[in-house]
Amino acid sequence: MSTQIRDLPKAPPSPDWSVSGMQTTGANGQARVDIRVTGRVTGKIDQGGGTDAVRVSLWDDGEEKDFKVVPVPLGATAVVDVRLGFSGRYDDTAGGIGITVVHGSHAGAQALFALDPFFPKDVQAGAKPEA
Repeated sequence: MSTQIRDLPKAPPSPDWSVSGMQTTGANGQARVDIRVTGRVTGKIDQGGGTDAVRVSLWDDGEEKDFKVVPVPLGATAVVDVRLGFSGRYDDTAGGIGITVVHGSHAGAQALFALDPFFPKDVQAGAKPEA
């Protein structure tokens, strides 16, 4: 049985999204990038079984480093709150990292939100966070 994808009429306007994150560097020079992406989205494209799929991706130097796919029931508005990350430093070739949010389970689906470049806060491991 094939799955039909259809766009429902009168789709809501694009939701607002926020991104926060940090790059932590340890005393040994090892680094890790961790981000959090939050936003509101309404399920509008039937990916099968009455749900939409929203894919949140983290990119660095043209490579998708991490992603999560979040199911959203059709017609329902949900808060998407995703944490993504990767080991290593960002900014090797291009400045910053990229964040994309799309309707669908594959990276090239209909775009909802994109932020490129995003510069995570640089933090040294063991340092006290700012208030």
